[in-house]
Amino acid sequence: MNAAPLLVSFTSVNKYLEALPEKHRIEYSEEIERLLDISLPPVVSPYCLAVMFGYSLNFVYALSKKQKKFYRSFEIKQGKKKRKIHSPKVALKVIQKWFGFHLDSALIFPPHIYGFIKGRSFADAAKQHVGANWVFSIDIINFFPSISQEEVSSSLECIGYSNQAAELMAALCCLDGVLAQGSPASPVLSNIYMKKIDEALLEVAKKHNIRITRYADDIVFSGKVNFDPAIKEDVYLIFKNTNLQLNKDKHYLANANKGERLKVHGLLIKDDKITLTKGYRNKLRAYKHMLKTGKICEDDIPRINGHIKFSEFIEKTNKK
Repeated sequence: MNAAPLLVSFTSVNKYLEALPEKHRIEYSEEIERLLDISLPPVVSPYCLAVMFGYSLNFVYALSKKQKKFYRSFEIKQGKKKRKIHSPKVALKVIQKWFGFHLDSALIFPPHIYGFIKGRSFADAAKQHVGANWVFSIDIINFFPSISQEEVSSSLECIGYSNQAAELMAALCCLDGVLAQGSPASPVLSNIYMKKIDEALLEVAKKHNIRITRYADDIVFSGKVNFDPAIKEDVYLIFKNTNLQLNKDKHYLANANKGERLKVHGLLIKDDKITLTKGYRNKLRAYKHMLKTGKICEDDIPRINGHIKFSEFIEKTNKK
């Protein structure tokens, strides 16, 4: 195993251990090597993390204890709604990005999970439901901020971190006691936290002999036989004893046998493929015509080409 990428500026585990004072080397070398053996970022203590990144110990403590100083907050529009983003400043972002990237590379998530996983897209998730007669989807309200710092810490212990290490990384990746909306580590940490819930959701799918996909906070079931209302009850029961709240006012149930369109992860599913909505397809035809006839100003061309490339991506997914 090449441990160098996990050790930031150190080329080998021996060089990293040599940089630690004897007291820390004796106390933590075994734990560091154990984490490296399973390809996990070797976080073991504030001091060892400080040495790895070339930060002072006081600065690492400040990053983990005075988080608000190290975030820039702003709002972005998503349709008609606004979402508050907390973007970490460079020194904290470097740690979060390193931690999130290597966690994502080391862990294997179940095949029905599609959000925040390399090589899996929302279109791949939608494609799993092609040929269904009905779809039932629900979404989780305020997904990242609903996952507490304590839950992040417990989740990290479950994959092999000590209590001290788990609490340290949870503090470095959370803001105001919850998973930070804007941290590059939040996506993979949310998937780690969701492990037991994902297992329970998969059991519901197996029990009713139906399909399931989850893309971040969007959970979709589909089937070819009639929809059983017990599915909804089973799903709600899973979330009853968690901090996660389902948006029951927005649950979506559609049946092709009733002439209803089946919308999954933002796309329509047919008997043999996924497609964009009719309105989007009409818009694309207009864009292509305007491009061909030179009726689009130069500043808008990149945006229009982005829409066209998006439609091409959907077609490529169908051909997989």
